Amino acid sequence: MGRRLLVIALLAASAAGAAVPAGAGVVPRGRMGVGDSIMLSASDELGPLRYVIDAEVGRQFSTGVEIVRRRANHGTLPRVVVVHLGTNGPIPADGCDDLVDAVGNRQLFLVTVKVPRPWEAPNNDLINACANAWDRVHVVRWYAKASRHPEWYGQDGYHPNAAGQAAFAALLDQVVDDTLAARRAGR
Repeated sequence: MGRRLLVIALLAASAAGAAVPAGAGVVPRGRMGVGDSIMLSASDELGPLRYVIDAEVGRQFSTGVEIVRRRANHGTLPRVVVVHLGTNGPIPADGCDDLVDAVGNRQLFLVTVKVPRPWEAPNNDLINACANAWDRVHVVRWYAKASRHPEWYGQDGYHPNAAGQAAFAALLDQVVDDTLAARRAGR
């Protein structure tokens, strides 16, 4: 009789867990960062600040969109998504719309890029235009902050050193915290 109760309890627990299929509208709490080597370099600083990081060296914007879409479809994309992509090449013209579509009703924070390449200004223009077009899209102005601090970089001028990594993480977290607090207060 004890074994039968165990089986019933396991079936009940399994059924309770399966009551909400992945992607069925339950959005996990927390914050996620999707990025390239810049975000990857600051992952140790972002972890204690409640961020789950999915970053990779050389990552392109379109790959980030697919990661966000896949996590959203599986119900594992948190309510707050921070994306730092655009260091490794131009952001596609439809990249913003694709990313906003993939994120759904979550809060999306796009981080401007600082990279001494021809696509830096066009990518930052696209990021700013995206935030202006959508109420739930916000900008983290890394380019503006980092441009005033050349001491935050290694020899290549865009990969942050330890001080730059700490500044990157602090800026992301401050902008996210301040923006979410303002939204809760109705500002």
